[in-house]
Amino acid sequence: MVTIDGMELIYSNMGLFDSDNDWIHPTITVDTYEIIYVMEGEVHIREGETVYDLRKGEMLLLEPNIEHGGTAVSHGRTSFYWLHYHCSDPAALAFPKRFSPEAPVTVRVLKELMHLQRSAPVIAELTLARFLLDAGREREYGNSRAYEIAEYIRANSRQPLTVNALARRFGYSPDHLSRLFKREFGYDAKTAIIKNRVDYIESVLLHSGDPIKEIAVRCGFEDENAFVKFFKYHTRTTPSEFRNRYFHVHINSK
Repeated sequence: MVTIDGMELIYSNMGLFDSDNDWIHPTITVDTYEIIYVMEGEVHIREGETVYDLRKGEMLLLEPNIEHGGTAVSHGRTSFYWLHYHCSDPAALAFPKRFSPEAPVTVRVLKELMHLQRSAPVIAELTLARFLLDAGREREYGNSRAYEIAEYIRANSRQPLTVNALARRFGYSPDHLSRLFKREFGYDAKTAIIKNRVDYIESVLLHSGDPIKEIAVRCGFEDENAFVKFFKYHTRTTPSEFRNRYFHVHINSK
């Protein structure tokens, strides 16, 4: 048992479920907190009347003494870590209910815990405590993470970014990344990518006399037609029409 500011934390057990067959979570009720972290496939589960559809990279915290069980069959390979623990004051940890932690760090910690649970159970409890506390702290500073990702989008707006690629880079699921942006900025990650990309293209059009074909290549489009189609769809005007709107120029050399 680990005690932190009066909170008692007891590591129970954990494992890695891995199956290539169709599978559905059994309906059970346990007296511990349980963490599920999906490595491959999908896990369809309910807690009480609340249904969760978990995908690769997502983590869910299940409460003690509440029935949980599968809501649909998982097809193909399904792999996830499960971890049980007791905690006297979960509010002190501020562990998120459902989120997508940084994948490399999470996998490393979970593998370490599986090793330590037999060889050094006391160290396993300390490792678990730090992991739970760090996850809660990550949620507290979620806003700074959102702005970090937004700045990355802005700095790379000349490239054809995708939500999936962005999510992989920062260790989130695409759905969680979009929810993070929606909560902080009022729009999802895809909208952020498009908005920054259009802003960059408009800037290039206004400050460069290069042909549209060359600008299309510079902005990562496969050809001029794809570039014009993208720009017109999102701005309701062609690149040439946009550029010609702003022909009044004042040049000052002093």
